Amino acid sequence: MIETISNCFDSHVHLLATGQVANELKLNQLQKISDLKKLVITSAHYRGDWLVGFGWDENKWDENSQQIDRYILDEYFPDQPVYFSRVDGHSGWLNSKAILELERLKYNFTSDIFGGEIIRNIKNGEPTGILKDQAHINAMLLLPKYSDDQIINFLVTAGSLFNQGGFTHVRDMSMSYHQWRIQSELLKQQKLHLYCEGFITIESIDDFDRGYQEYMNCLNSPSNYLKIKGMKIFVDGSLGSETAYISQKYIGSNSNGQLCWPSQDIKKVIELCWKKKIEIAIHTIGDEAVHIVALIAREISASGLIGKIHLEHCQVLRPDTIQLLKPLHVAVHMQPCHWLSDHSWLEKKIGRLKQHLFPWELVRKNRVQIYFGSDSPIEPPVLLRNKLALELSQKHGIPRLSDDWKKYHSYPTTPIGASWGDCITTIQNDQIESVYFDSKKII
Repeated sequence: MIETISNCFDSHVHLLATGQVANELKLNQLQKISDLKKLVITSAHYRGDWLVGFGWDENKWDENSQQIDRYILDEYFPDQPVYFSRVDGHSGWLNSKAILELERLKYNFTSDIFGGEIIRNIKNGEPTGILKDQAHINAMLLLPKYSDDQIINFLVTAGSLFNQGGFTHVRDMSMSYHQWRIQSELLKQQKLHLYCEGFITIESIDDFDRGYQEYMNCLNSPSNYLKIKGMKIFVDGSLGSETAYISQKYIGSNSNGQLCWPSQDIKKVIELCWKKKIEIAIHTIGDEAVHIVALIAREISASGLIGKIHLEHCQVLRPDTIQLLKPLHVAVHMQPCHWLSDHSWLEKKIGRLKQHLFPWELVRKNRVQIYFGSDSPIEPPVLLRNKLALELSQKHGIPRLSDDWKKYHSYPTTPIGASWGDCITTIQNDQIESVYFDSKKII
């Protein structure tokens, strides 16, 4: 049986990071800490003098995760600063040279910031080398910048990976004007075969003006293959790092996770976006994070200010929250493939909240707009992983999606039925058979 998808759409990606991670040191195969000595390191794994890698996951290791600290990395990498990002992108693992270098760059290790945590030794208060959420992001922003040649390589690599995975359309949640300009040129040269929506990430309410200027710069540099849509913020963290904001304590912890933005700032940024007629996308993984955002959006809408809001991930979503969403101009973007990676340990972290995991069928029944994506590079940009997740998750108690899964991967047409691009992806025997980009076969 041959299946087809028009304008095959990955609704949540980090495009540049996909190519970046593909070229970085890969840590996802580590099974124990001592496997660090087996890593094969090349010049491509450096940002300036920094050794960088992505993908460690202590849930896979046979040691206790509490053992992870900077001194372990010092043992294996004593001579250069090291920064390893966790598989969910929400935690960083640094060695002592990295901490010293960040201190030289005025990073403050003496106190936590709102929405972030610097893990410290309980005996002496010294940083252990583990940073979470906003503390992790702020440190990453201080690392050496990539050259334009590196960015070109990352974008071309990412484009090829998405095409091979079946996609011709993506929604990039980490766009910048600098990337926009380079991407536009690659599209003109036909070195990239992707239609791409973009959202500009802002780190705080004080960062709004910078983000809005980047948005306007993109808007004033049009491309037939690019659309700039709005702003993106992170309201909470991840379940793996136990920083997604949930309505109960994590099992074995005294924490509910972290709310990365104060409620008053969430309200203010939504109002700013809607007043400027631009869309806002909000990272909300935990059930309480989604609920808080839904209440705020309802309050703003009740005042007469209306706009489009996108809720990203919604891995844990309660029925009462879905009811709040129904009157809003909202889209929920979910990644079924996360179930494949996370289901083996989720119940151990969130207990009874497991009943509210991945409720795509309940969202659909309540006629809330829904799209599927990969969250690449957190998950591989492979269309058929979502199909597999939808099938296998039924055996573990996730209600079946009683609709054709492919419709949630097709780029939406306009109200008058116009489409963006003329692309077709064909699937046969659970494999990508072909990909046509603007009627030209590329896979």
